[in-house]
Amino acid sequence: MPTSPSRRAPLTSARALATGLLAVLIVAGCGAFGSGSSPSPNPSLPPNAAFLLRATLVQALPPPSSFALLPNVVITVDGRVLTGGAVEAIFPGPLVYPVNQRPISAKGWSTIVAAAREAGLLAGNGDFTGGSLAPGAAVARLQLVADGKLYDLKGDPQKTFNCIAAPCIPPAGSPEAFGLFWNKLTGLDAWIPNELGREVGHAPSGYAVLVTKPQTDPNLPQPAKAWPLAAGFKAFGKPLADGSGGRCGVVTGADAATLQPLFQSANQLTPWTDPADGSPHGLVVRVLLPGDEDPCAGLV
Repeated sequence: MPTSPSRRAPLTSARALATGLLAVLIVAGCGAFGSGSSPSPNPSLPPNAAFLLRATLVQALPPPSSFALLPNVVITVDGRVLTGGAVEAIFPGPLVYPVNQRPISAKGWSTIVAAAREAGLLAGNGDFTGGSLAPGAAVARLQLVADGKLYDLKGDPQKTFNCIAAPCIPPAGSPEAFGLFWNKLTGLDAWIPNELGREVGHAPSGYAVLVTKPQTDPNLPQPAKAWPLAAGFKAFGKPLADGSGGRCGVVTGADAATLQPLFQSANQLTPWTDPADGSPHGLVVRVLLPGDEDPCAGLV
């Protein structure tokens, strides 16, 4: 779940983050879930760390299709696992895809870091694709904090290990080792169920918004909503470089709070009326998550 100066609250110092993380993980490990009370293997964080882990499938899709894509998993510096929520398979779908969060225990985080180390993912050059990815295939990007540094890795999420006899452990540092780790990471409920707390909805710090031409379907007319920010779309974000007249920007703070209930009740085909001139527009919206790169990069 998918940087940019106004998108999140200022980060505290690395020492404060590390101290806070250690305290939260110890409390989590001693709480109603999880069986371990020891902190992460190395609670030190690199300067300005925004997350502990991000797992993202990078796909060669043009905007707006790629704009709304979220990471598969994000683990925050205060020990929360963020994942996409369930969405009904209907069209039009919701305007904003939901994100859920749940705490992870100290033992759970330690298990993840230890597994990455045992798989040889923290000792190589970071490229575990094996050089055999098909053109246009999705690449798994894994960003993980350990040993006081940020590891930025990529691999083939579909790579599997053909096991003939147990134990079925692929060679450390191999594309298959990366693929096995990725599969575990994107299935935490099966891997470390006892180290995860109760799942609740995640309240985002803000939204990335792509303003487009109205998305219409003559068979599915939708009631319009009024864009509530008085300055209108011409004052929002920056114009798209393709000359389409669209715009891209982020909303946080009071503006995000104003838009939140409207976004939650809208869908992909909802038209939005500009308060300045009454013109209709379409929106593509995604929540902002820790570690997001500039969502408008390459568009404006």
